[in-house]
Amino acid sequence: MLIEGNTDNVPINQKNIRNNWDLSALRASSVVQALQTQYSVDPKRLTAGGRGEYNPIASNDSEEGRNRNRRTQIIITPKLDQFMELIDKAPEKSDSISPAGTPVPGA
Repeated sequence: MLIEGNTDNVPINQKNIRNNWDLSALRASSVVQALQTQYSVDPKRLTAGGRGEYNPIASNDSEEGRNRNRRTQIIITPKLDQFMELIDKAPEKSDSISPAGTPVPGA
């Protein structure tokens, strides 16, 4: 799982947090730690990342928009080895049918 932290575009003003990149990474890290300690998710399956203010889902021109942009997102990713196995099992590309209803080999 990829945990992404996000912020609004208002610069953070705290001594121990340098900027919104740091803040977003800390947000993501907090969720990762909760998943690990409270829900026993294997930490090998967790990645924390910060997106800063650069992935807004709302306008930062209002308090409501800024509130929506201060968030974390959990992105569930497949195990790559299992994903590759599924790709290998995908059916071969078959002949297509033309609009006239006749087969088009190799299309």
